[in-house]
Amino acid sequence: MDEGQLRAFLKIGDFHSITKAADELGIAQPSLSQQLLRLEDELGAKLFDRTSRGVSMTTAGQAFKAHAESILLSTRQAREEVRRSVRGPIGEVSIGLPVSIGELIGPEIFRTLHSDLPGVKLRLRLGFASDLVTLIEDGSLNAALTYYSDELSYLHAEHVADEVLLLIGPPNAFGSVDERGIALEPIDAESLRQLDLLLPPMGKGLKRRINQQPHGEAIHLSVRSEIDSLRVLKTLLVGGEGYSLLPYIGVRDELRTGQLSAARVRGMNLTLPLSLVRAGIRPPEALPAVESVIRKCLDELLSAGGWLVE
Repeated sequence: MDEGQLRAFLKIGDFHSITKAADELGIAQPSLSQQLLRLEDELGAKLFDRTSRGVSMTTAGQAFKAHAESILLSTRQAREEVRRSVRGPIGEVSIGLPVSIGELIGPEIFRTLHSDLPGVKLRLRLGFASDLVTLIEDGSLNAALTYYSDELSYLHAEHVADEVLLLIGPPNAFGSVDERGIALEPIDAESLRQLDLLLPPMGKGLKRRINQQPHGEAIHLSVRSEIDSLRVLKTLLVGGEGYSLLPYIGVRDELRTGQLSAARVRGMNLTLPLSLVRAGIRPPEALPAVESVIRKCLDELLSAGGWLVE
């Protein structure tokens, strides 16, 4: 018994005709009839009865049909699993990343997938957390790095790290700095009342977290504008138009070149819980492999000092 015999048997059953099955399989009718006879001889049972309208399965044929389908399915799955073990996962995966992180690790993600997982086609979307969550909810993204996963209990969320928010301002705004460009002395939270804050869009989780803390109202009352573009926001900050609260990774280059300055805020817990969030639908086969690449890139970024987390 081989795959060819099983496929021939099922095809004859589908068409109720040896002639039509032979045409569909692209083999001569006598050859197909011989395959059927050899299969019946091996099983010791007649699988089809001839009728005026063609052929119909016998009771034995009906009993064998489910087994034939199961054998072919198992064989196909085994073959695909072996191929997958050699070539790695295949398929398309759509991922969302925060702008600040994505601009740094996005190229490395692509390079790693191209070399290690050539069967994976990646669609990468950069945006603010609220936008990425919306894209997950409407099925446009399979997964995303985003903030405040406690609000996303209906999705699968895996905590990755807690990013530190820094007060960002014009050059030399906070005194002497360390090798990262961060002030040696933190700024008191109360002093935020005296600043004009330009912030990226804040999700409900971040707003609630800030408002529940001492001095939270200082931030709330000082927010002059919310700007839905990291590039525009940094341009305004470099131009001395105000201050902001941003993760180190988003202004790393500007701090190194002295275009901006940064300080920690004393008296408030200004951290951003970052999570890898999956859509609620069945994930693509290649998603776990892509997520592993993302984690690896984040670990390398942290080891290189390019990411400030608690």
